[in-house]
Amino acid sequence: MRKTGKSNRMKNRATYFANIFSHTFYKVWVGLSFALLFSFCSYAEESRFTASTSNSSVAVGDQFQVTFQLEGSGRNFQAPTFTGFNVLMGPSQSSNMSIVNGSVSQSISYTYVLEAQKEGTFSIGAASIEVGGKKLISNPLTITVVKGSTQSQSRGNQQQGGSGDEGSVAGGKNVFLKASVSKANVYQGEAIVVTYKLYTKVTLVNYGISKLPSFNGFWSQDIQMPQQLEFHMENFDGVNYKVADVKKLILFPQRSGTLSIDPMEGEVIARVQTKRQQQRSNDPFDQFFNNPFFNNSVQDVKVSMKSEPVKITVRELPANAPATFTGAVGKFTMEASLDKKEVKAHDGVTLKIKINGKGNLKLIDPPKINFPSEFEAYDPKINSNISANITGVTGSKTFEYLLIPRNAGEYKIPVSDFTYFDLDKNQYEKVAGTEFILKVAKGEETSAPLVSGVSKSDVQFIGKDIRFIKTAPLTIVETGHLLYNSPLFYSMMAAPALLFVLLLGWRRRKEEQAGNVSLMKSRAANKVAKKRLSSAKKALDENKREVFLDEMFRALWGFVSDKMQIPISELSKENVSIALASRKVSDETIQKFIQTLDSCELARFAPGAAESIEEIYKSGIEVLSRLEGEIR
Repeated sequence: MRKTGKSNRMKNRATYFANIFSHTFYKVWVGLSFALLFSFCSYAEESRFTASTSNSSVAVGDQFQVTFQLEGSGRNFQAPTFTGFNVLMGPSQSSNMSIVNGSVSQSISYTYVLEAQKEGTFSIGAASIEVGGKKLISNPLTITVVKGSTQSQSRGNQQQGGSGDEGSVAGGKNVFLKASVSKANVYQGEAIVVTYKLYTKVTLVNYGISKLPSFNGFWSQDIQMPQQLEFHMENFDGVNYKVADVKKLILFPQRSGTLSIDPMEGEVIARVQTKRQQQRSNDPFDQFFNNPFFNNSVQDVKVSMKSEPVKITVRELPANAPATFTGAVGKFTMEASLDKKEVKAHDGVTLKIKINGKGNLKLIDPPKINFPSEFEAYDPKINSNISANITGVTGSKTFEYLLIPRNAGEYKIPVSDFTYFDLDKNQYEKVAGTEFILKVAKGEETSAPLVSGVSKSDVQFIGKDIRFIKTAPLTIVETGHLLYNSPLFYSMMAAPALLFVLLLGWRRRKEEQAGNVSLMKSRAANKVAKKRLSSAKKALDENKREVFLDEMFRALWGFVSDKMQIPISELSKENVSIALASRKVSDETIQKFIQTLDSCELARFAPGAAESIEEIYKSGIEVLSRLEGEIR
């Protein structure tokens, strides 16, 4: 009995599934029959091709739909250009077939989701499609774009509707970039932490940065970011978003006034759900397959993004700055040391000054040092150990001077005070300097000793010079020209005075040039750039990417700043381009310089989108060589 009951149940299940599959086959056969019937009927009646819009009046930033619908079937659909609008989605294709009293009708539609860019009245041209060998043209559309509350109302309807069409889930307030700053009112030289965040309510397949911001009037220091985006939940304007930090950096304003932090531009590929049109039916079989689980599909949409610019109010530092203040802002300490207290003449000694603390370390200059005139002092070797995070820039900066005393004696080497502006106390603070005593003993003479005595040639000459007294009549014969009273004699007499005048003029010119810091920097620009390129090459060989990019930035910006005598606070791509053009530099070289800077910026932030750092190094050497040859 048990076996018989089990056998019956299996037969019933088999019969049930056989009925389902036969029903399915029947529906497919009927559907194909109607489609074939309609294909013959559609040619008998005239097809219509029309264009419509969900809203003919929208606000800037609003999204709306444009639909091109054909009553019948066709092929080779050609969309118009959507000048003045962003295409967020489309074309999304859907078709419909109906039978009323034995009459079969079919329609097909192509839907686009657009976003208004700017105010004005815009015309969307006609689309075209081929039907039965003929080309049908749709009617044009006119869209009026205004500004006002229409924008917020349109976006609010999208958030509340949740209708599931692709236009409501791509672009707009569903995915966007936003820049935030730690402070909007700061002192000149005070650190500002800037964070560019990506907000999304949809699934993202990929993202990229198409344009990095330029920070005119700021000195920037990047904060190390992870290679992959790390999302977390955040509430913005009452809506929950998945948020990831795309870029973080620290800015130091170099001049007072109202400065603008430029926007960042990027794009993402958003994966959104779309719904096909559903047929209403009382058939349970139809209801099962019309379930949203089977009826949804996904589509990848490219969405362009651009953050809003941010205004920063920069206040001037108090006017009562001491003479020893060189622009340091933050909180610092200073250490100074001399590696030897006693040394011989012509031997080297190292003076080291180390500044520790938090603030604009990269922009700090060493305190003033009055070296004795008997010393040879070389430009300092600068070593930086700096780290940047959301709390600011911390670390140390060391200046190493090589000194060579040339004469014996006891010398004083005074190091002046180091002054900085303390942001916590809102006042200038002083770190006391120091004075070193260096005893210099007599060193070994480097010149060859003088040799006295009479040579063999001198003895031979004496034999010619002393003659016996002759008693014969005196006959004077001129044997040569005397130096005395000759032009050469007077030239030699005047030479010391002339040489003294020339040396005096040369010394005065050197003093004037030493006082003209900009001129000295301009003449030494090529030498300094070569040193920085050498440091960049060393970092490149050691695979220190961040150090390499930092040195390349210093080489490129430092060269044009020194060569063109442009202050750091006024360095920008626009200012440099104008200055180079005024010095007869070719447009090709200027573009090459800007492209090299952009490559460095992209390599620092988006390594995958940039060329290799070896190519950046080669490009940097090439463009600096061009500039050196073309700047007049």
